[in-house]
Amino acid sequence: MTRNSELGKGLRRTHGLESVESMLWIEDGQAFAESGAVMKAAGYLGGWWRRLAALGSFCPSFILNGAYKFIAKNRRRLSSKAAVCQVPSPEQRKRFLA
Repeated sequence: MTRNSELGKGLRRTHGLESVESMLWIEDGQAFAESGAVMKAAGYLGGWWRRLAALGSFCPSFILNGAYKFIAKNRRRLSSKAAVCQVPSPEQRKRFLA
């Protein structure tokens, strides 16, 4: 779901995150933003991503959030030049809120 959908706005309001302009992860009534949200998502993905998130948990949040902001600001330059979006499969679509 998008941050600006009705559900997204309601969740941001509930958690006092109306002004947050980053990725959000809400789990068990607790909200995570910026690098905290990325670490939760990486842990959810499993495999090497989970290991990377475990390593990241040893790094101070101000460093991780600084890296998050740098990557967010420069994501177009850091990614490939191809403007291609992956279309989720029907199985993946079932996992998204609409």
